[in-house]
Amino acid sequence: MENKTNWYVLFVMGGKEQQICDFMNQEYDNWKVFIPKIEIIHTKQGKEFFVEKVMFPSYLFIESDIPSKDFQDLLKNIRMKKTGIIKELKFDEETPALRDYERKYLEGLLNHDYKVTKSTGYIENDKVMITEGPLKGYESYITRIDRHKKKAVLSLDLLNKEVNVTVSLEIIKKI
Repeated sequence: MENKTNWYVLFVMGGKEQQICDFMNQEYDNWKVFIPKIEIIHTKQGKEFFVEKVMFPSYLFIESDIPSKDFQDLLKNIRMKKTGIIKELKFDEETPALRDYERKYLEGLLNHDYKVTKSTGYIENDKVMITEGPLKGYESYITRIDRHKKKAVLSLDLLNKEVNVTVSLEIIKKI
């Protein structure tokens, strides 16, 4: 039987995301623990630069082909070794937190470093058209655009609730 890749989600103490992520990646080599991040464009004194922000504060994501039951057992061991893990998010005992369509959606947005980078596009007849970047193909999820600050708000159905995420989007023209 082929092992299926799951994405598990842990709710952790605020500010401890990186520390717990590093610990888990060092202790366990049969999974990849990561913190999804977003590159946001900031302007200071007329110069643009990128600032990296956590996409979902207080959450860690774990990519693994370990079945859910085995993951539960490992998580109990981890919680004895490391403080700061509050709980695992899941729908029921058999289902990890992220369903396949949610995982695929995030995989489409995130690059190989688990970051959402800047997208570029234009507006035609009040409709956003993305020409470059991770938002290409995700235009229908954009709920708000701030052209001046070069930001867009995405509405995601994630973890059984609607989540709004701010990402970088440069609109180069309006037709």
